[in-house]
Amino acid sequence: MAARTLRATDVLALVGAFGGPVPVPPPAGRFGRPAVPDDLLPALDALAPAVRARVLDPLGRHEPPPVQGRPRTLALPAAAGVLAPARQVDERTCGAAVLAMLRLAGDPRHALELSRWPAGAATAFAAQQHALHARATRTARGLPAWPAALGTPPWGAARVARYGRVRYTHRVVGGPTAPAVLGAAVEAAAAGVPVPLYTGGDLAGGVSAAVPRHVVLLTTVRRAVATIYEPSAGRLHAVPVAALVAGRGIGDDQPLAPALGGWPHVVWALLPRDARG
Repeated sequence: MAARTLRATDVLALVGAFGGPVPVPPPAGRFGRPAVPDDLLPALDALAPAVRARVLDPLGRHEPPPVQGRPRTLALPAAAGVLAPARQVDERTCGAAVLAMLRLAGDPRHALELSRWPAGAATAFAAQQHALHARATRTARGLPAWPAALGTPPWGAARVARYGRVRYTHRVVGGPTAPAVLGAAVEAAAAGVPVPLYTGGDLAGGVSAAVPRHVVLLTTVRRAVATIYEPSAGRLHAVPVAALVAGRGIGDDQPLAPALGGWPHVVWALLPRDARG
C-alpha cells in the first residue's frame, strides 16, 4: 500500500488490533419502525402531524432519500413550527451527536420527551451530547487513553451505543478485512439498523489526519444508495453504496468526502452485535 494512502487503521488491521470476526448482520426485513408502546399513542395523536412524523422517524428514513449532491437538513423532533437542525455542539461531540440520534431513532418515548423539552429540542440535544460524550470517553481497563481533542473513542462509543435493544461492537476498517466490515455495515443499515462510522484521512495529510477524526451515521440503504447523517452540518447525504464500500468516490460528480465530514475514508465501524430487535 502506498505511503500516501496509508492510514493508522491499516497498520492496526495488519497487526490484528481491534479486529475479530465480523458480526453477522441482522436478517433483512426484521427491523422497521421501532414499536410504539400503547401508553404513548394518546400523546402522539395529540401532536401536529409533522411533529408526530419526526418523533416516530427522527432520522427521516421513511421519507424520500436526499438527492446525491444535494444534502438535506435533518431536523430534531421539536414543537410545531420550530426548526432545530440536528447538529453537534462543538468540535468534540460528533460521536456523541451520532449516539444521541441513534438513541432517538430507536426509542419513540425518548424522541417524544425531547420534542417536549421546556427549553427546546436543541437545548435537550446539546445536553444529551455532553452526557453521552462524558460516558463514552471514560477510560476502560485494558484500553488506551484517547486524546480529548479527537472526541469519542470507538470502543467507548460501542459501549454506550443503543438502537432500541440492539447493542454494538467495533471493528477497525483497514487492510484486507475492510471490505467485509464495510459490507456488514451496509447490510445492517439495509436491514434497518443504523451504523456509526468513523472517518479520517491518510498520511498524505500528515500523521494527525491518518487516525479517526470524525463520526457519521449510516442511516439506511435503498437501491444501491446509502444515506448518511453528517452531524457537523446536521445534514443527510446520499452516496453510492459502491463508493462507500470501496472507501472512495466514484467519479468527480459523486464525492464521498462531504458525507464523511470532509474526510476521504471510513476507518472504523460500530456494528450491531446483539440485534434482538
